[in-house]
Amino acid sequence: MNKVLIVDDEEAILKGIKLNLGREFSISTAKESQEALEIVRERDPFDVVVSDMRMPGMDGASLLRKIKKENPQIMTILLTGHADFEFGGSQALQTGILFKILNKPCPPHKLSAAIRAAIDEKEGTDRGKEKPPNTIL
Repeated sequence: MNKVLIVDDEEAILKGIKLNLGREFSISTAKESQEALEIVRERDPFDVVVSDMRMPGMDGASLLRKIKKENPQIMTILLTGHADFEFGGSQALQTGILFKILNKPCPPHKLSAAIRAAIDEKEGTDRGKEKPPNTIL
């Protein structure tokens, strides 16, 4: 089962994602960026890390940039309730730091499809399913 780390400072979001996607993926969670970095460094490699943008301390875009720099094989997805690109989201997509940016709230089926597309991209496979576009969903 593919390993996915979800990072969000809202416990209800983490529980909801784990409940909805826990049968499809092996879900681990972190409530803040520093905890996420420690989990990524200490555990077996994750296939995908999904992070909320707005969190106390380090924001999600900075966290994913740091994770991608240390672990280029990990696919990264940013969840944001803010449709702004002040953090350099467009450039991050173009340079491959971020695989996708998804708007919050993100329905479970869209998040699942984005995670699956990231895993397929990482593994170089195409399951014949329609892939989400490489833009904000």
